Amino acid sequence: GFGGEVALGYLSTNGNSNTSSLNAKLDLHYTQTQWKNAFVATALGASDKGSSTAERYTVGDQYNYNLTPLDFVFANADYVKDLFDPVGQRTTEAVGYGRHFLTGPVQILDGQIGVGAQQTRYNVTDQRTSDGILQLGGLYAWKISPTSTFTETPKLEYGTANTYFESVTELKMNIVGNLFAGLSYTLRHNSIVPAGTGKTDTVTAANISYNFGVK
Repeated sequence: GFGGEVALGYLSTNGNSNTSSLNAKLDLHYTQTQWKNAFVATALGASDKGSSTAERYTVGDQYNYNLTPLDFVFANADYVKDLFDPVGQRTTEAVGYGRHFLTGPVQILDGQIGVGAQQTRYNVTDQRTSDGILQLGGLYAWKISPTSTFTETPKLEYGTANTYFESVTELKMNIVGNLFAGLSYTLRHNSIVPAGTGKTDTVTAANISYNFGVK
């Protein structure tokens, strides 16, 4: 069946930009017995004294096809555009294999490995690179109580032109019905960036989300 999440919240960023800003997230998924499609889009923007100081957009989609109840193959594509990060634009495509190591109801653990390609444009130098990558990803979810859930979502994209690592840590607490409050911490790291820019950025966010449909 169909389900998803809509979230809106306040966040602070530290790294190449230090701002207060608003963020939005749309998470949609459709699941059948043999396959699942998951789409996620995010946006954030900030201004300081009338000038824009942060602007970032992401769109991602992943298709999973189940080989067994625990094993699956996947294909995904991601696009990132950031006007203030050293990496101004990144497009990634990958295919690979994944496995459900824990299936709940208290804990969920997924892991996946794949290969693909990545196209990158840097903001400062306008340099463009194209590279083959090894992609590693995962999901850990722990239902701490009937009203609270902890999740950790790491991702690593290893290439010769750059290695990108991202970690998203989130705690969600049920307010009432399908309404949730969430606290998240995101760390992003690029191994190679233009001179004079930082390699690591962090985002701390608090938001309110509404969940609907099939979880």
